[in-house]
Amino acid sequence: MNHGPINFGGVGDIDMFPDETGAQMRRLFDAGKIFGDALPAGNAAIDKGEQEANTGFDTLSVDFRANYKAYETELDKLSPTIQPMVEHLGSSGATIVGEYIQHAEADAARMRSLE
Repeated sequence: MNHGPINFGGVGDIDMFPDETGAQMRRLFDAGKIFGDALPAGNAAIDKGEQEANTGFDTLSVDFRANYKAYETELDKLSPTIQPMVEHLGSSGATIVGEYIQHAEADAARMRSLE
């Protein structure tokens, strides 16, 4: 079902475009899985590239490696939490959109009952 813009308060501003917002929440949820699927492949490609490049043979690669290593442990620790966190944000947002629609429909029904 398509839902038009919701305008609580009737003051001329639009509080939400539920169809568009819901679609963005689904994209956010999907981004978590995309990240979770791509990370292992990306790590493997990085490892392979590092071995092929034989980092450490010039100043640039030494500096890059030092800066990368400073964050590598933290990134490795946080990486498994990113997919579920982003999926949770997307699913929570989708839930809120549904609740918003329910409230808007209930408010409209109350207004119609006053006529």
